[in-house]
Amino acid sequence: MMASTSIREEVALSDIRALLTEPTPRAARAVALGLLDQLDSEHARLTNPSDMEALHDFRVALRRLRSWLRAYRRDVRDSVGKKSLNKLGALARLTTSSRDIEVHIAWLKTELGELSSRDRSGARWLLRKLTTEKNRADAASQITLGEAFTALSAKLRKNLARYAVAVWDQEGTDRWAITSATQVQEAFVAFRNRLAAVTDVDDDERMHRARIAGKRLRYLLEPIVGVVDGAAESVESLKGVQDLLGDIHDAHVFNRALRRMARAHRGRSKVKGRSVDPRPGLRALARRLDTRRAVAWGAFTEAWLESDFPALSAHLHAIVQSLRSIGGAGVEIERKYLLRKLPAEVRQAPVAEIEQGYLPGEKLVERLRRVRTASGVQYVRTVKSGAGLVRSELEEPCTYHVFKAMWPLTKGRRLKKRRYRVADAGHVWEVDEFRDRKLVLAEIELTSTNDVVELPDWLERVTIREVTGEPEYVNANLAR
Repeated sequence: MMASTSIREEVALSDIRALLTEPTPRAARAVALGLLDQLDSEHARLTNPSDMEALHDFRVALRRLRSWLRAYRRDVRDSVGKKSLNKLGALARLTTSSRDIEVHIAWLKTELGELSSRDRSGARWLLRKLTTEKNRADAASQITLGEAFTALSAKLRKNLARYAVAVWDQEGTDRWAITSATQVQEAFVAFRNRLAAVTDVDDDERMHRARIAGKRLRYLLEPIVGVVDGAAESVESLKGVQDLLGDIHDAHVFNRALRRMARAHRGRSKVKGRSVDPRPGLRALARRLDTRRAVAWGAFTEAWLESDFPALSAHLHAIVQSLRSIGGAGVEIERKYLLRKLPAEVRQAPVAEIEQGYLPGEKLVERLRRVRTASGVQYVRTVKSGAGLVRSELEEPCTYHVFKAMWPLTKGRRLKKRRYRVADAGHVWEVDEFRDRKLVLAEIELTSTNDVVELPDWLERVTIREVTGEPEYVNANLAR
């Protein structure tokens, strides 16, 4: 059965906390409509020539909306097609030239007072040239930004406001919190990999890609600021690295342009009625750009990567866990029991040989696990937090190569055990026989903290006591 549902009628756009537990298709559209409202407001500012930040804010709002729709394209594909996404991209590119020139002009004005009289003449010549180019770029984009954007905005608003939904699929549809957790995790991995590829101040293209990856991650986090702990700090950190990488990129691009102009220029030019040679001023500005680039690179490598990035990484691990908990996944509720020996009844049950080790960490406990069963070998990474009956858990499979690379980091914090899985009265008991010490534990995973646990006879006969929450029986503490 198909039904039509209205975003505006049933979901308050400002209530992100409530949206997190809504189905992803609904929440993705609700957030997109809020971003579209913001974009419309920024577009209205473009008609005010005295609003110096209007173009920048419009571009940011435009890219924020496009990035969001691309990230959730599977969930909004029946409302936003490829053509609409391409049109948003075309509008963003239309403003690129004007915005780049605007950035160069702003920097140039800050440098004028620091230049010598001779170099200042060249800078003023350049300022006049850039102002003319910006006016030309603005004129070329004005009509398109007016007519094309207005039509596209109306279409997006109409399509996003209502959508068809399969009623019988609602129970199996992920809540936005779960989808958001996956999106944030994948975006962070992409950002981290892009950063790792940047090894030198001249890696301009790789740096630019890392900056774009950081922006995409930031845009995913911005809607949950104030709702999920760590999101605000993460957004500020990403803004900081975006500014640093942007400074390096802008300085690199502008430097090359100035040196080309200095080589190509012939003769003298008129500036306020005076005949001047702009080339010394262009070269002086290029040297200042070299300094600006070096300072930004130092701040990126010596401060942000060394201090801010580890903090960002920890925040994002916690954010992903929080989102999964809000969405009802990644929460582990279990009880644990100490046994005097292995029950004879479990020896015929399915068994797995497990080796696991723990990476260094205080608040976040990351576990690597190799599991051998009759069907083969699996490698798994798990991040846990919390203690006692209820804990947050984020788990994902990994490759042998990832496991091999990370396993040495667990030296001194490892354990081996043989796990038997026994189904009984609708529950599955996991009985762990440790291979590196004399210890047998039994665990049962529950769906609620209110679940009543009754030990089956075969287990009760060998149970010493319940040890749920006791630190000495937590696997991470048992590892050695």
